[in-house]
Amino acid sequence: MQQPIHLYFLCIQNRCRSQIAEAFARHYGGDHVVAESAGLESGDIHPYTIEVMKEIGIDISKKSSKTIDMKTFMQSKVIIKLCEQVNEKCPIVPFAIKNVQWNVTDPLTLNGHLGDVRAARDEIQQKVIALLKEMNIPVNV
Repeated sequence: MQQPIHLYFLCIQNRCRSQIAEAFARHYGGDHVVAESAGLESGDIHPYTIEVMKEIGIDISKKSSKTIDMKTFMQSKVIIKLCEQVNEKCPIVPFAIKNVQWNVTDPLTLNGHLGDVRAARDEIQQKVIALLKEMNIPVNV
Protein backbone atom coordinates (compact mmCIF):
# COMPACT_ATOMS: atom_id res chain seq x y z
CA MET A 1 0.00 0.00 0.00
CA GLN A 2 1.26 3.47 -0.84
CA GLN A 3 1.76 6.18 1.76
CA PRO A 4 -1.44 7.84 2.99
CA ILE A 5 -2.24 11.30 1.62
CA HIS A 6 -2.25 14.10 4.19
CA LEU A 7 -5.35 16.32 4.04
CA TYR A 8 -5.72 19.48 6.15
CA PHE A 9 -9.18 21.04 6.46
CA LEU A 10 -9.28 24.67 7.57
CA CYS A 11 -12.02 27.09 8.61
CA ILE A 12 -12.37 29.99 11.02
CA GLN A 13 -12.96 28.31 14.40
CA ASN A 14 -12.62 24.57 13.84
CA ARG A 15 -15.94 24.04 15.62
CA CYS A 16 -18.13 22.76 12.79
CA ARG A 17 -17.28 22.62 9.05
CA SER A 18 -13.64 21.56 9.22
CA GLN A 19 -14.40 19.05 11.98
CA ILE A 20 -17.11 17.50 9.80
CA ALA A 21 -14.79 17.39 6.77
CA GLU A 22 -12.00 15.76 8.79
CA ALA A 23 -14.41 13.13 10.13
CA PHE A 24 -15.72 12.31 6.65
CA ALA A 25 -12.21 12.09 5.18
CA ARG A 26 -11.18 9.66 7.92
CA HIS A 27 -14.40 7.69 7.54
CA TYR A 28 -14.34 7.38 3.75
CA GLY A 29 -10.58 7.47 3.16
CA GLY A 30 -9.61 5.00 5.88
CA ASP A 31 -5.92 4.11 5.91
CA HIS A 32 -5.41 5.90 2.59
CA VAL A 33 -5.56 9.35 4.22
CA VAL A 34 -4.30 11.21 7.23
CA ALA A 35 -6.95 13.85 7.81
CA GLU A 36 -6.66 16.73 10.25
CA SER A 37 -8.46 20.01 10.74
CA ALA A 38 -7.81 23.37 12.32
CA GLY A 39 -9.04 26.94 12.47
CA LEU A 40 -7.62 30.43 12.50
CA GLU A 41 -8.99 30.50 16.05
CA SER A 42 -9.99 27.65 18.30
CA GLY A 43 -13.19 27.29 20.24
CA ASP A 44 -15.30 24.47 21.54
CA ILE A 45 -16.77 22.10 18.98
CA HIS A 46 -20.40 23.08 18.75
CA PRO A 47 -22.84 20.53 20.23
CA TYR A 48 -24.84 20.56 16.96
CA THR A 49 -21.71 19.44 15.09
CA ILE A 50 -21.34 16.45 17.38
CA GLU A 51 -25.06 15.71 17.18
CA VAL A 52 -25.38 15.73 13.36
CA MET A 53 -22.37 13.47 12.97
CA LYS A 54 -23.67 11.07 15.62
CA GLU A 55 -26.96 10.90 13.65
CA ILE A 56 -25.07 9.19 10.81
CA GLY A 57 -22.94 6.98 13.03
CA ILE A 58 -19.73 9.04 13.27
CA ASP A 59 -18.67 9.95 16.81
CA ILE A 60 -16.54 13.09 17.06
CA SER A 61 -17.36 13.83 20.69
CA LYS A 62 -13.75 13.23 21.79
CA LYS A 63 -12.28 15.62 19.19
CA SER A 64 -11.02 19.07 20.14
CA SER A 65 -10.72 22.35 18.31
CA LYS A 66 -7.22 23.33 17.17
CA THR A 67 -5.51 26.31 15.59
CA ILE A 68 -3.43 25.98 12.43
CA ASP A 69 -0.18 24.14 13.01
CA MET A 70 2.47 25.16 10.45
CA LYS A 71 4.25 21.78 10.61
CA THR A 72 1.00 19.97 9.74
CA PHE A 73 0.26 22.65 7.12
CA MET A 74 3.61 22.16 5.36
CA GLN A 75 3.43 18.34 5.53
CA SER A 76 0.00 18.22 3.90
CA LYS A 77 -0.55 17.11 0.33
CA VAL A 78 -3.84 19.03 0.13
CA ILE A 79 -5.06 22.11 2.03
CA ILE A 80 -8.85 22.46 1.90
CA LYS A 81 -10.25 25.83 2.96
CA LEU A 82 -13.92 25.66 3.78
CA CYS A 83 -14.67 29.39 3.64
CA GLU A 84 -13.57 32.61 1.99
CA GLN A 85 -12.41 34.16 5.29
CA VAL A 86 -9.78 31.43 5.68
CA ASN A 87 -8.65 31.99 2.10
CA GLU A 88 -8.07 35.68 2.90
CA LYS A 89 -6.24 35.12 6.22
CA CYS A 90 -4.56 31.74 5.76
CA PRO A 91 -0.82 31.35 5.21
CA ILE A 92 0.08 31.14 1.53
CA VAL A 93 -0.07 27.57 0.27
CA PRO A 94 3.18 26.57 -1.48
CA PHE A 95 2.92 25.37 -5.08
CA ALA A 96 3.83 21.80 -4.10
CA ILE A 97 0.64 21.54 -2.02
CA LYS A 98 -2.77 21.26 -3.69
CA ASN A 99 -4.93 24.21 -2.65
CA VAL A 100 -8.69 23.56 -2.63
CA GLN A 101 -11.32 26.20 -1.87
CA TRP A 102 -14.85 25.23 -0.76
CA ASN A 103 -17.10 28.09 0.20
CA VAL A 104 -19.40 26.32 2.63
CA THR A 105 -21.51 28.78 4.59
CA ASP A 106 -21.02 28.56 8.35
CA PRO A 107 -24.33 27.04 9.50
CA LEU A 108 -23.81 28.37 13.02
CA THR A 109 -23.84 31.99 11.84
CA LEU A 110 -27.04 31.63 9.83
CA ASN A 111 -29.91 30.98 12.19
CA GLY A 112 -28.01 28.51 14.30
CA HIS A 113 -30.59 25.81 13.61
CA LEU A 114 -29.82 22.12 13.73
CA GLY A 115 -31.22 21.81 10.20
CA ASP A 116 -28.62 24.28 8.90
CA VAL A 117 -25.84 22.16 10.40
CA ARG A 118 -27.32 19.03 8.80
CA ALA A 119 -27.41 20.77 5.41
CA ALA A 120 -23.75 21.80 5.77
CA ARG A 121 -22.86 18.24 6.85
CA ASP A 122 -24.50 16.80 3.73
CA GLU A 123 -22.79 19.34 1.45
CA ILE A 124 -19.39 18.63 3.01
CA GLN A 125 -19.95 14.87 2.77
CA GLN A 126 -20.46 15.10 -0.98
CA LYS A 127 -17.41 17.38 -1.40
CA VAL A 128 -15.17 15.05 0.60
CA ILE A 129 -16.26 11.99 -1.40
CA ALA A 130 -15.70 13.89 -4.67
CA LEU A 131 -12.23 15.04 -3.52
CA LEU A 132 -11.19 11.52 -2.55
CA LYS A 133 -12.38 10.14 -5.89
CA GLU A 134 -10.62 12.96 -7.78
CA MET A 135 -7.38 11.99 -6.03
CA ASN A 136 -7.93 8.28 -6.83
CA ILE A 137 -8.29 7.41 -3.16
CA PRO A 138 -10.49 4.34 -2.61
CA VAL A 139 -13.72 5.46 -0.94
CA ASN A 140 -15.11 3.22 1.81
CA VAL A 141 -18.86 3.65 1.31
